Amino acid sequence: MYAKGMDRITELPTFIIHHIMSYLSAKEIARTSILSKRWYLFCISFPILEFDQCYFLGKAITLMDISDEKKFMAFVEASLFRFCKLRFRMQELRLFQSFLDVKGSAPLLDKWIGLAVDNGIKDLVLMVHNMTQEDTVCILPQTIFSAKSMATLSLFGCRMEQPSDTTTIRLDSLKKLTLENVYINDQMFQKLTNECPSLEDFEISACWGLKNLCVSKAHKLKKLAIYTFYKDIGIVEIVVPSLQQQLMLTSVWFMDEEFDRFISKFPLLEDLLLRFCRLPEKVKISSNQLKNLHFNSCENLKAIDTDTPNLLSFTFSNLDMHWYLRLKKFLGVAKQIENLKLSLETCEVLYKFLIMLIYILLLIFHNVFAAILFVDLGFI
Repeated sequence: MYAKGMDRITELPTFIIHHIMSYLSAKEIARTSILSKRWYLFCISFPILEFDQCYFLGKAITLMDISDEKKFMAFVEASLFRFCKLRFRMQELRLFQSFLDVKGSAPLLDKWIGLAVDNGIKDLVLMVHNMTQEDTVCILPQTIFSAKSMATLSLFGCRMEQPSDTTTIRLDSLKKLTLENVYINDQMFQKLTNECPSLEDFEISACWGLKNLCVSKAHKLKKLAIYTFYKDIGIVEIVVPSLQQQLMLTSVWFMDEEFDRFISKFPLLEDLLLRFCRLPEKVKISSNQLKNLHFNSCENLKAIDTDTPNLLSFTFSNLDMHWYLRLKKFLGVAKQIENLKLSLETCEVLYKFLIMLIYILLLIFHNVFAAILFVDLGFI
């Protein structure tokens, strides 16, 4: 029996308390530290460490000066060393920081990443931003490439340089990789994708420095998302037969029959999403596995030839009037579709489309009398 007023939650094992805390925000976790000495210990030993410069200083990035940056970095340094002394394994580190002194701050960043790697970090989110006018980008510490236990890596705003001759990429457990606004050249990209044997989920967005994007040796890759690139990107080549869950392409240009050859390389693909891509006038997609097909604002595309018997969802944005005549045949042979979404640009087009769609559906469901009446009444 518990005495009246006893805090039963506090008596739970530490790992259960930490699991409960994982559902709280960083702000809420900080508040629990003042409840008691025991809750303070729960907080400083919590294995998910999040450091947000704006939240810590309570001001916008544009209002910060060099003294604010030093204050925040001193707090991060003290917190990391305190956690490491407790000998708890670090589950996740999230760092959101804007630098006023990129070069001067680099040694500290190297030290923090080194501490996390030595502590068996599993998930790392690093979002950095250069606040000065100098053309300087924060360089990703080389020690990160030896994080053998890391499963998830998300990088924003930094520069990935090829490891030195004495440094080997040992990201053996890495399953999910996200790169956004990251500088990475062709050689580093190839080395990264080739030497992460467990990679399953790869997302790359608005990265620069690449001339050719080639993915060929990521044998366990299941999901690939490619978003907007700068104009200097030349060739996009993806040869990953294991890709089976999702392929998302944004702002990628395909010429002539290049798209048909490209898609044929993914026989196990279930979801295909294309946004703002430049495609041939007619594309052909044939797959027994494809379940979801989505086109959004794809330039030049006028016709889609599909042989996808298991398709469940189809989305096409920016539909024009010429597509009406093709809908009857498409809907008639694709009765297994559970979700059909079409996006139209104007009210006039929408009205005419709805009228035509009702007429087509009446014909498909063999209600010929109603369809004839529909015409006689002047709707079509």
